[in-house]
Amino acid sequence: WQAWAVMKMRASHYKVAKTLLECGLKEAPEHGALWQAYATMESRRANFDVARTLFAAGVQKCPKHVPLYQGWACLELRGGNYDRAKVLVSEALTRDKKQGLGWLVSARIEEKQGNDGLAAMLLRRGLECAPNDASLYCALGELEVRQGRIDEARDVLEKGLSIDPLHAPLYHSLAELEARVFNLDGLAKLNKRAAGVFNSNALVPPPASTQAWGTKIKMAASSTSLPECVAALAAKVGVEEDLDIESSLWDINPDTTIEGLASHKPNDSNAKRAQAIEANREMKLHASK
Repeated sequence: WQAWAVMKMRASHYKVAKTLLECGLKEAPEHGALWQAYATMESRRANFDVARTLFAAGVQKCPKHVPLYQGWACLELRGGNYDRAKVLVSEALTRDKKQGLGWLVSARIEEKQGNDGLAAMLLRRGLECAPNDASLYCALGELEVRQGRIDEARDVLEKGLSIDPLHAPLYHSLAELEARVFNLDGLAKLNKRAAGVFNSNALVPPPASTQAWGTKIKMAASSTSLPECVAALAAKVGVEEDLDIESSLWDINPDTTIEGLASHKPNDSNAKRAQAIEANREMKLHASK
């Protein structure tokens, strides 16, 4: 159900995707990826309240599915609801510290609030827990560049490339760094290196595919009739064609769900942990000097 629905989303067939996801959830309500896909689609269509309800329902049905907390935290982050985002990403990291996305979101929350130092600490802590996550190296390298630590940034990005030489964003970030310091020789070498891996100019950033996908979904006509095969499946499963997801989940309260998560632990535990680790690291550096 999920794969078919995602394929339809990408083809801008929103109504078909919605029906397929609802069929999947009726057949397998404890499949967390279905809730996540449905909520993500609604958030990209700017139906934020519906997306929150779907994320909350997913968390209640599938509390062990960590990507649900991460996805919901991203939604709250985009809306500027930093306290909510912190609670959700803290829960994600408590359940699985080895998923780099949780650390990325946590660091991004701090960046948005002007806490670049704490964001860097969180990214370093993330690399301790997920040392093979190339996205963490990319984020930390870019943060170091913004803070003017060019050599440190280059080292971080190069280490990321040594771990995952196929992660194109690392090449893009490193190219921007070399361009910033007018290192033309370094740019030429990097371009040659990237071309050897990708057989093309990998230093050219890719199109904003995620944004384009969201735009396509928003523009999709919801009045499109269902294909006969999908309508037949929906009828067999017992899903109504014009099901109102909000009315079917009327008893789900996203705020109550977040409050419940926040009640059993402080929402800044990971930030405090990162601060303690960084303080210890600084003490060791001074001692060595």
